[in-house]
Amino acid sequence: MLKPLVIVSLMMLLSSAVYAHAGPHGNDECLVHVGDTELRLSGYQFKGTNPDRHYCRHFPHLTRIIIKIDSLTADLSKKSIQLQLLKRQSWLGLLFNSDNAFSVIKQQGIQSFSNQVVSIDAEIEDIDIYAIKLRLIDGNGAFTEQRFVFLVGVPFAQIMVSISGLLLMLLVFIVMKQSRSKRQQQTFDKT
Repeated sequence: MLKPLVIVSLMMLLSSAVYAHAGPHGNDECLVHVGDTELRLSGYQFKGTNPDRHYCRHFPHLTRIIIKIDSLTADLSKKSIQLQLLKRQSWLGLLFNSDNAFSVIKQQGIQSFSNQVVSIDAEIEDIDIYAIKLRLIDGNGAFTEQRFVFLVGVPFAQIMVSISGLLLMLLVFIVMKQSRSKRQQQTFDKT
């Protein structure tokens, strides 16, 4: 239980340079800018109560994830992309956005946007911080890179429900204690 809390705390402290985008998961705002090109990332997990839901920064289950990359506006038919799936290996590197923060766990060959759906998938078994390194290659062979950071395996919804339940129980306890204290005070005042 301590590891997810540490991960969530550190994710809140990450600089905007480490967070490659600011869009919430599950909608068209899951965007990352690679050079001048804006790409949309759509993540999928086929586990849980909503198996067809799209994810972006947060994947709640430890299972197979698939991340698909496309564009809403740019013509990418003359571009290709190389993808790497990375896993956090250094907390200090992550905090200071250094090159040794992540290690490669899967590398996809160069994929052309004109030929297929561009995606990467992997079986994720550890709660941790992961990233996709996107290398966008133009027709001349020049490339630009960007890293997209996300969290896997922390069920925020269940955590929030548990915290809400604990807060509700605490509130009920406080109200009952105050009510009991008032009754005792009234009894004491009558005597």
